[in-house]
Amino acid sequence: RDLHSFPTRRSSDLKAVASASGAQLTVLSDIGYDNTQSQLGQLARQHAQFIIAHASGYDTAAKQVAMQYHVPIMTYDIATELVPGLVSNITTSAQQGGYLAGILAARTTKTNTVGIIISASDTNWYEMSGGFAAGVRSANPKVKIRFAEIGPAAYDDSAGGKRVAQTLMSAGADVIFGMGDDASFGYLQAVSNASVGHKVWYIGDIGDMGPIDTRHVLLSSELWNFQGAFTQAVKDIKDGTYGRHGYNLDLANGGISLLKTSYIPAGVWTEVQAAQQKIIAGQLTVPAATTLAKVKALISAG
Repeated sequence: RDLHSFPTRRSSDLKAVASASGAQLTVLSDIGYDNTQSQLGQLARQHAQFIIAHASGYDTAAKQVAMQYHVPIMTYDIATELVPGLVSNITTSAQQGGYLAGILAARTTKTNTVGIIISASDTNWYEMSGGFAAGVRSANPKVKIRFAEIGPAAYDDSAGGKRVAQTLMSAGADVIFGMGDDASFGYLQAVSNASVGHKVWYIGDIGDMGPIDTRHVLLSSELWNFQGAFTQAVKDIKDGTYGRHGYNLDLANGGISLLKTSYIPAGVWTEVQAAQQKIIAGQLTVPAATTLAKVKALISAG
């Protein structure tokens, strides 16, 4: 089968799935939102047998192309996007990883102040932010949480990320949880510069920025792993059951995890792992804040 990603945040996961299934993989990245349906249609006309439209802004165009060309397409973020044989979706329980990161931040801060930065009005960022706030409160209700958003859709605004991170650090935050795609490079740069004279820690999202962390400020990151979901989707297409259910990333199936680094004390990591086991066992439910208002309510609780 041919797997086409349009685009993906985790092309490495796709490469692994394509290799295991003997499929040819084509990755189109940084194509924006102006010509989505046309480019999806082009992939379909090239006889793609599975297209992953990996951005929530592509969902409407993806469904239309799936129906027009009768090619299975995976959309993003909307659990109700289901058409038997043609359309399914990926969602994330991103709040679960955010909760673990919040515990870590609360146990790490020396100033009793932590910061959250998001690059856009994004459901995943809200979920992670709300989970983070709940995790901080569970570990230490007295910790102050500063929150900032670069813009409604500033995913790629690295300069804005740097500026906003500097503002939060000026307000006393010495642990920054940043969500942003390319804006994350700005967060990392700001934290790296600030740590020359005063140690500030950065907690990232989706991937591991360790290889470019030259100042050793990456405390952890909420990791997303799509490999299991993609593998199951390919199997479902072959079995004729695709489009009858969605695929969710969470702690239980390994789609969500928290990166362990050498900077995390053993006792703190043990506490984080204990919380993870409670979440997986259903003994602890992390609130899913899907709106900015819900995030702010969790931040204000204490």
